[in-house]
Parts: sequence; C-alpha cells; structure tokens
Amino acid sequence: MMRLAIVGSTEFERDEPARQKAKVLIHESLIEWEPKVVISGGALGIDLLAKIVAEGLGIEVIEHLPKNRRWEPDGYKARDILIAQDCTHMLCIRYHASKTYGSGWTADEAERLGKVVERHVI
Repeated sequence: MMRLAIVGSTEFERDEPARQKAKVLIHESLIEWEPKVVISGGALGIDLLAKIVAEGLGIEVIEHLPKNRRWEPDGYKARDILIAQDCTHMLCIRYHASKTYGSGWTADEAERLGKVVERHVI
C-alpha cells in the first residue's frame, strides 16, 4: 500500500503561477500513483495544496504537525523525521527561489531510509 508524503516549500503561497503548476503536478501524481494515504506536514504552501487536492480526490490525509515552531527539540526536525519514516514514497516540490532547505532535508532523510523520492523544482 503506497503512503505518499508530499513535502515542499511554503513560498508557493506568494507566487500564484508557481502555485498552480505545483497543484497540477500534485494532482497528476496522485492520479498516476493512486496512493492510499497522503502524508503532510500541515504547513502552508505545498503541504496545504497536497491536503486540498488529495481530499478532493477522496484520498485520506494524515498530517504530522510539529509540537513546537522551531527546528529542535520537538519541532520541525522531529516532524520531518516522522514524515520520512511514515511514508513509502515521497514527492518533494521546492520553490525555485526558496532560501531554506526544510523539504529538501526531509527528502534526503527519506532517501537515507530507502524510500522512493521524486524531486521537482518549480
């Protein structure tokens, strides 16, 4: 059973053309891969788009939220590790001008754990 994590940049909230491209990519990926579950980190940007598109297609969404709004302890790092552990596959969609590497770090962690990861930059 495929458990697809969809992670990416929050900057898509400020760039509507890029946001629409990401939304199409998420939709096409969900149609092609037919995951039973979509896993999200609950942030704005790609996480929110993934939730909206998946729920629109009737796919269950699990959100792993950080306990604290910091990297560690018990923050984004712990949440990102949980996302990487919980999925079988990952779709990482990064914004071309992103100044952070959070979703890239999560994709790196998923690959380290032997998960299938597909990366896109929009």
